[in-house]
Order: sequence, then structure tokens, then C-alpha cells
Amino acid sequence: MSDASKSGVYDPLGDEDRRPRGQAEPGKNAAESKAEEIPPKRKFLEFFKPSELAAYVVPADVPLIGDMHLFKGGIFVLGGAAGVGKSFALSALAVSGATGADWFGLKVHRQFKTMILQAENGLARLSTEYRIHCEIEGLDDWLLVSGDVDVFAFDDPDFRVEFKAYVEAFKPDVIVLDPWNRATKDVFEKDFRAAFENILSCLPAGDQRPALVICAHTKKPRENKAQGRGLLNELSGSLVLGSIPRAAFILQAASDDPEGKEFVFSCCKNNNGELGRPTAWRREGVRFVGPLEGFDWEAFKGGGVAGKNVKIEESHLEEVFDGGRKWIGKATAAKELMKMTGAGRAAAYNALDMRGRFGDRLRVNPANGELSLEESPWDED
Repeated sequence: MSDASKSGVYDPLGDEDRRPRGQAEPGKNAAESKAEEIPPKRKFLEFFKPSELAAYVVPADVPLIGDMHLFKGGIFVLGGAAGVGKSFALSALAVSGATGADWFGLKVHRQFKTMILQAENGLARLSTEYRIHCEIEGLDDWLLVSGDVDVFAFDDPDFRVEFKAYVEAFKPDVIVLDPWNRATKDVFEKDFRAAFENILSCLPAGDQRPALVICAHTKKPRENKAQGRGLLNELSGSLVLGSIPRAAFILQAASDDPEGKEFVFSCCKNNNGELGRPTAWRREGVRFVGPLEGFDWEAFKGGGVAGKNVKIEESHLEEVFDGGRKWIGKATAAKELMKMTGAGRAAAYNALDMRGRFGDRLRVNPANGELSLEESPWDED
């Protein structure tokens, strides 16, 4: 028995499958073993008549979430900036698969198993997270999470053999890769395509292939906030990352407030169904709670663009900063604006955004980050 087996660690390979390369299986000579290693010829093509396509019915076990937002055999992506909680959102996906609870408001059609290959969190962080999730009875049967992996070395044959063995043993319906940049060495199209090909080579073929969900970063925020389908262009890296997946989701912070707990979840691509409307959520620990009622969508969508933020006017900033004679921190200024106008947190922070509608009046002290206003040119000393 291997050391891993003795320790109780889930290890589908076992000693019998860890023979050095070229060493024959006991009872077989090298020639027999080598002959058994030759895979059957791969079938590349399959064509259908129009009548066959028209008669096709999607098997009941294929749709997993939403309006084909996630289905068995497809490739999907969840993108977002660092720190928005993408890993928590993907853990929530796995928990929804085990419990049948909606995922960000999207209906779960059947119970499914999830395997997460991740390089974001050590055992200390995972222990804190799953102490909360493990109150769910039977979760061990539906979810398997890797320890912190240095690199997803899918270009290494040994890594592929080991990963494939875990897949064959656990038989997941969904596989999560968190994050994508651990699977590819560069951002060029050939590197992305090679990574996808190596990953898919580890998965069962045909109807048995699980859904593949990849966690990706988004680009640095721009002055004009993207919305809807335009969010697809915010994924960082090759265009392949947006073209190969059948559906794509983006998780965004509702404001620049470092203490903000509100987030917006959007589907920006769905080849097999409707996108659906974006929804707002509040993060409480490792969970996202919502969708939120009364969320300030105008402030979020406006992103500081002139004409959108109707609650906070320049006169309010004049009062907060005493016409430019007062310097205060952004958090304090936001609180004063909220108290003064009744605006939400997102609206207040958008009003203090250097790229926003008041950006030409705002100034920042690089030494301490405090804000003030440029004094009006008609102000007299």
C-alpha cells in the first residue's frame, strides 16, 4: 500500500500504476505490455443529415445549470478581477451541484459531482472555507478539491496520467480549473490552444466528458465600464479564452470601496440559450447572498459617466471638501456624501472616481491618498 493510501488521501493511482516507464506489468512480458499501451485509432469526424439533427433531443442529464448556461461536455469561463471572490463563487457552484440550490439565481437541473483543481489557496484557507460548507450532509460524495498546485503541468505526460486517473476514479460531471494562468505559459493563441488540447486529452470522450469551467482574470479597469456582451472583451489574455467557451460569466465589485461587499454577476456569452439579466449579490464570508433588491443599478452602470449619477452633484463635493480647502480620505468622503445625499455606497465611490464625471475637479495627494478639489477658477482669494 502506498504512503498516500495509508494516510487516507484520495489516490486513484495506487502502487500498481506507479511502475517506472517501460517496466512490464507482473505476469506479462514487455512486448505484451507495450501492445496494450497502444490506444485505439481516434475517430475525428461525425456527420448528420438535417432530419437527424432535427430529431435530436438533448439527453436529460446534459443540462446542469440555467438555460444551458452550464452543460455536461461544454467549456465555460468565470472571469473577474483579483479579490472579487471568484474561488468562492466556484466553490458555491460545486455546493449547488451537491444540494440543488440555485447558483447566482440560475436553476440547477440535477445533482452533479464537481472536481476542483486549484492553485489559489493553501490548506489553511480551504479548511476555513469548508468548515462552513461541511455542514451539508453527504458533500464528500459530490465534491473533490485539490491542494495548492504549483502549476497545472498539462504539457507533462506524467501530470496528464495522474490527473486522468483522478478523473476516472471520481467521475465528475464538472471540472474546475482555478486559475487559468496556471495552465498556460504565455498569452499567445498557440499556447492557449495547446493548453485546451492537453486538458481535453485527459477527459473522457463523447457523452461522458464533464463540463470544464475555467477561472480567469479580467483586464485592468478602463474609463468606460463594459456591460453585457462587451464584458467578454474584458477577459485577460488571448481571444481564444472568449471564443472557445460556450458560456462566459463575469463577477465584478459594485464599487471601488475596498470594504464593499456588493458584487454584480453577469453572463456575457451563452451560445445555447439566453444571457439573462445581471444580478447583484452581497458577500457574507464565503457565501454570496441575494439577489439584492434595491441595488443602485444606475450608479453601477453609470460608472461615473456624466448624466448617470443623478443623486450626487458637484455642489455636494464642494461642501464635503470645503471648496477645495479640505483634504480627506476617500472612505471618509464617501461616508459624508452618503449621509448628505442618501446615495448608496457604489454611487458615492463612483462620484470620487478620478476617471468619473468629477475627475477634472478631483485631486489626490500621492503621499497619503487623500482627496480634495481643484478650486473653481472664479473663486476669489
